[in-house]
Amino acid sequence: MKTYEPFFASLIALVLVLFSGPGSAQDSTEELIKKLRGQAGKEKADEGFKTRGLVTRSISQAPTSETRSLYFSARGLPAAIQIAADEDTVKLTKTTAKKSESAGDHSVKAGDEAIEVQYSVDPESKVTKDNILFRRGSAEFADEGSFQVVSQLAEALRDPSLAELNYVIEGHASAEGSAYANQVLSQQRAERIVNVLSSLGVNVARLLPLGFGETQARFPAHSEEFMLKQDRRVLIFRLDD
Repeated sequence: MKTYEPFFASLIALVLVLFSGPGSAQDSTEELIKKLRGQAGKEKADEGFKTRGLVTRSISQAPTSETRSLYFSARGLPAAIQIAADEDTVKLTKTTAKKSESAGDHSVKAGDEAIEVQYSVDPESKVTKDNILFRRGSAEFADEGSFQVVSQLAEALRDPSLAELNYVIEGHASAEGSAYANQVLSQQRAERIVNVLSSLGVNVARLLPLGFGETQARFPAHSEEFMLKQDRRVLIFRLDD
């Protein structure tokens, strides 16, 4: 049976590619703005209907909030996360790390002291970018194309309709290498993206960089490259107040 495991893993990866829909890299700036509004955009639309005395109902209403979390070592937190905690953007809880449920691991071993970082997002605002590439082991962009992807994101975030909304920029890694090193590097890369967005006119106070490392990797470290690169991605969500 083990002989077939690589085949089935590759088949699953291929299905994910075929049925995940058009990549966010193909979105126009207008489409990107619409995604980033998420539920906020729907709320404005509902208000317009209410002024006309109409009641609207959804057959299957999407969840309005999702709690996301990850573990950091109790020895210290990245400065950006500590600032977010001071501003009540994230919740910090001293705990012990649990075993990872993904193909990758947490940077803190199961059972060790840890700080759990929790925050709420609008799941409807999710934007996935898998074409922001970095130099190996570095937080520097690998090419001009990666800078252009972030530039388009900055253009969208500067739109007046998003001016009062805050966002988390999550860095995610594939499962190769040390879980601790992956989390550190993904945090640095998320912070690099935030710094570039800030240099392009986006208010840095609206952005929270957060490195997930390999904690949400879908494929184990021995997987083929075309599978692993799907886990090297940036996720963007609107933060719930």
